[in-house]
Amino acid sequence: MLDEDIMFADWDKIIFKNARSRDSKELGNVTAIDDDNIILNQDDIEFKIPKSFVEGYRGNDVFLGLDGKDIQYYQF
Repeated sequence: MLDEDIMFADWDKIIFKNARSRDSKELGNVTAIDDDNIILNQDDIEFKIPKSFVEGYRGNDVFLGLDGKDIQYYQF
């Protein structure tokens, strides 16, 4: 169970946390938030992931409801 309900008003709480996929792969670090997305950086490649994929966070990890291989579709 996650420590926090992600439906909070302060999305900035997850900036600088590590993102993980549902299959436990490290996806990079959350570097920014915009109106509809979280921005991840993985080895100088940026990804724009819709907020709807964010399932929650615990400690330094943000959990996303997508498989690690699917992150490629969100590169920008």
